[in-house]
Amino acid sequence: MADEPQAETPGNTQGNTPYVPKLTPEMEAAKWKPGQSGNISGRPKRKPLTDAYRAALDKKVLPEIARKLNIDPGSTYAEVIALSLVREAVKGKVNAAAEMADRVEGKVTQPLSGPDDGPIQVRSLNDFYSDIALKAGDAGKIEPSAVD
Repeated sequence: MADEPQAETPGNTQGNTPYVPKLTPEMEAAKWKPGQSGNISGRPKRKPLTDAYRAALDKKVLPEIARKLNIDPGSTYAEVIALSLVREAVKGKVNAAAEMADRVEGKVTQPLSGPDDGPIQVRSLNDFYSDIALKAGDAGKIEPSAVD
């Protein structure tokens, strides 16, 4: 096999570069221009489980379920779930009321503060380890209490 001559490719007289065929005018016109992206918005975000939940919640409730729950036959599953959550909240179920409040008004934010309700001090790891080294002193030993 090593003794077999290699076929010459058009325009490749040295045999050291791969042959690249010329593009047809149609292919040349379809090429991306410099700075142009072929997929501007990127890969689409797929959330198959979320998509399945949305599809199921948008469906109309079966007539026998609507009769059993004493609700409008044209109701969707999402409406039925919301209604049942309201009913639970009215009965005094705090979890149901909290869930509704979180969904409607958003979760309550948790304020953050430093010592004595002051600002939060942000230190670099460099500063942190420098302080430890200073606490170690000339001995060069770092005591466990220095890391506190």
